[in-house]
Amino acid sequence: MTETERGLDSPDATLRRGAQHLAGQYPDLDPRLVERIVFESHATLARGARQRDHLPPLALRFAADRLRALERTGPRAPGEPLRVLVESIRNDGISQMAAAYLDALGDGRVEALSAALNPAVDVLRTVSDVMEEDGVPLTDSFPKPITDDLVRAADVIVTMLIEHPFDLVPGQRVEVWDFDDPAGLSTDEVRRIRDRVRRRVTEFLAALPE
Repeated sequence: MTETERGLDSPDATLRRGAQHLAGQYPDLDPRLVERIVFESHATLARGARQRDHLPPLALRFAADRLRALERTGPRAPGEPLRVLVESIRNDGISQMAAAYLDALGDGRVEALSAALNPAVDVLRTVSDVMEEDGVPLTDSFPKPITDDLVRAADVIVTMLIEHPFDLVPGQRVEVWDFDDPAGLSTDEVRRIRDRVRRRVTEFLAALPE
């Protein structure tokens, strides 16, 4: 029995409907560009996915991040949150921690995303567990790739265990945050990394101009 016969939308139908919705949210962008970004985001995530049934909703969220980045041109406006992109190897551990703490502790002054050179399938279970116990759950987080549009929209790029793979645009700066990779470590070791990442985020936020 096909998905249509079961009363379910095909992935393509879900993506097209999602693209129409996103086009309404970003009226300044060409609807054809919006649809292209949606399907491109889905294809990118599909390359490393095990459970393809869950991909369309993730692809639409990834596409929304990219479209929000595309819509932002020029320098940051007064009062607009600082846009931070946290880059790592797999986006399954420390970069997820850093972005989550930047959003949670930033009091609206920071808007953070994380991405990877080679995205993993899922966030590490130990990382999810220790973040949950600290009250900053990663429930909606998933590994995603670094894309040119996300990079161009960032004010600050934080690299974790990698070098930034793109040229900088005017006004951008890079910060290098070196931490151990939590993959394969015990829960106690991952907890210690979490606490170090939280302290580094707190220092970063404290240094921001009022």
